[in-house]
Amino acid sequence: MGFNDPRTPQRGRAAAAVRTLAIPVAVLLAGAVCAVTLVALSVVTVPDARVVLGEDEPAAAPAPDEGPEPAEEFTEEPAPPPAEEPAPEPSDEPGAAEGAEGAEEPAPEPAPEPSPAPEPEEPGGPAAAEPESVPPSAYDGSTTSVGVFRVVVETAYTDATITNGTGSYAEAPAGWEYHIYRLNVTNEGSSPVIFDSSGTVGTTTDGRRFVNDIDAEHTVAYDYFWFEIDPGETVTTHIMFLAPVGTEFAHVLVAGQSDLRPG
Repeated sequence: MGFNDPRTPQRGRAAAAVRTLAIPVAVLLAGAVCAVTLVALSVVTVPDARVVLGEDEPAAAPAPDEGPEPAEEFTEEPAPPPAEEPAPEPSDEPGAAEGAEGAEEPAPEPAPEPSPAPEPEEPGGPAAAEPESVPPSAYDGSTTSVGVFRVVVETAYTDATITNGTGSYAEAPAGWEYHIYRLNVTNEGSSPVIFDSSGTVGTTTDGRRFVNDIDAEHTVAYDYFWFEIDPGETVTTHIMFLAPVGTEFAHVLVAGQSDLRPG
């Protein structure tokens, strides 16, 4: 005869009821835990960490409702002037004064540059004007030395016509005249020498220059013009210039060597 335990069905139903209630409770607990976790995360502020590589990132633009904060004005205060050092008091010791003088010696001034020497004037070019009026007769008796010759002006004058008195003559062009210097030339040397007047230059009172007229000199003194003069002998010869009427010669450089000036 079979035997059934009346308590077995009741125990099975109770276990089933417990399992049925445990599932919703577990779901509720899980939902509560999730809710608590979300609330906790929303409260806790996570710091904004950025890694900057290379150049700095530009600052974020301000929100539309908020304007940029005004920059604080900064005025740099001027630095105070340095304090003046007191001048050193003079020392009574002689050595101190000498040391100061030796330490601060003035630099030597540069020597002035010498002025360039004037360039020699070339014959035939303009020369400095002579201030004085010199008529030809001012040369009467003037003297100079040319090498071994002693030269004395016997007389000086002007003329439009020249001649040697024996048929040889010449006439100056219109507006011109001859300046005639009649000379006594003495050979003071020890051997016969020819007196050569070539290279004689006359300088006028207004600075012009004229070379002696060799042809005119030969016309007047052809009979002894190129002859040798013996030692101690004196001969008469001429120096002549052809120049405009009214010209006056301030000085004459005889043979390009010796200056003849009015006596």
